[in-house]
Amino acid sequence: MPKQPPIHELDFLKAVANHGEWTRKLISVGCPSPDILEFAKFVCGCWFKLAETHLDEAQKALSVNAERSVFSRAYYAAYNASKAARYLVQGWVSLHGDDHGKASTNLPQDFPNVAQWSQDMINLYEHRQRADYDNWSDTSASNTLTPADAVTKAREFVEETRGYLNGKFGAFL
Repeated sequence: MPKQPPIHELDFLKAVANHGEWTRKLISVGCPSPDILEFAKFVCGCWFKLAETHLDEAQKALSVNAERSVFSRAYYAAYNASKAARYLVQGWVSLHGDDHGKASTNLPQDFPNVAQWSQDMINLYEHRQRADYDNWSDTSASNTLTPADAVTKAREFVEETRGYLNGKFGAFL
């Protein structure tokens, strides 16, 4: 089980900025710190739990035909799983709105089916945008996914991410 940072997770993210770079610097001066990776795994796990929560909410919204909520929660499930993977593998993620664009373009290069998942992430994002902001008579006609398809894609991405991270960093999710 990963170790919780000794400070609040957000303070850890701000202080360390890039956990991979921090670890390399510590090692270069003779101070290896395996705790940094364990703290990063903990933070990754927090984003991953949020992805699972959004996925549960998408499924509940689907059961009551709340289409807009389904698209929104399905996207956020995939987005937070992407954030977990990008953070742990690349060492950092943006904590600002610009990160949504990186959810599809900055997936790790060795992520399974990375090109397809990048495209699926864009598609889920576009559906979320329409669901959250468009109120036009033809909004739903612009969708290429059904609500059930969006939940399925999000679930598959979350599970793919779990398998990828557990395989790369040892079972912890």
